[in-house]
Amino acid sequence: MINPRAFPSPSTLGLNVLLTTIGADGPMPSLTLSGQLIWFSHCPKTGGTSVEQFMVARWGDAVGHLHWGWDTWWRQGGWRLADPPNSPQHLVWEDAVKHLPDRPDVVFAVVRDPVARLASEYRWQRRGRRGTFLGRLLAFLPFSLWLELMLATAAKHPYVFDNHLRPQSDFVPDGARVFHLEDGLHRAVRWLMETVGEPITEEALPHALPSGTKPRIPAQSQSLIARYFAVDYARFGYRSPPLCHDRSGLGRLIVAALVPPIVFLYERGRL
Repeated sequence: MINPRAFPSPSTLGLNVLLTTIGADGPMPSLTLSGQLIWFSHCPKTGGTSVEQFMVARWGDAVGHLHWGWDTWWRQGGWRLADPPNSPQHLVWEDAVKHLPDRPDVVFAVVRDPVARLASEYRWQRRGRRGTFLGRLLAFLPFSLWLELMLATAAKHPYVFDNHLRPQSDFVPDGARVFHLEDGLHRAVRWLMETVGEPITEEALPHALPSGTKPRIPAQSQSLIARYFAVDYARFGYRSPPLCHDRSGLGRLIVAALVPPIVFLYERGRL
């Protein structure tokens, strides 16, 4: 976790840091480089932590909108204070503009095919990244049932699981510079270096949070993802999976019965 009260002075780093308030940790900075206010719209499960780690390594603690210990803070009672109820690095655009001191001059984002993104979320949860027994247990459901449960929960509570289940379009404003994870994160890094007027780095950018082996995604699950994230497929140029019939009524009843307790447990830091 970055301590926002222990930043080096702007003069030390040659940076102009603008402070705002995000979350319970008090001041969190936005960052201007070369006179530009730059905002990274971090869509969860698209390699955003790797980009942020590069930025921190390059420009130090002055890089803001980060709270990498947010999940732990949430479980320890941060849910009583959080507004909005998600980490600052996962702010959707509508919330970001309320917290930034000025409208950014430049916005960029990395996006990913929604099927691959949901598969990554499933693997990430299964490896225990939620940090709770119950949170990990959910991901040991079959993928198709887990998916229906997650999307139904997100429809009820859009901020659930730190915005990990939001459409990427919620994070990315019109006019943002958009990169596709499938093309490699180095493209985003190269563009960022060009934008701030610094020498281009050709160093490799390791994946900060690899999530393991890809699960088999049934056609019915791909269809559900295509429906739920239709706006992302239309906006970011990915080829949508073919649509097919939804699950039986019994499956929908099971999911509907489980959503309220999941929302209740999540809101109290238990998932």
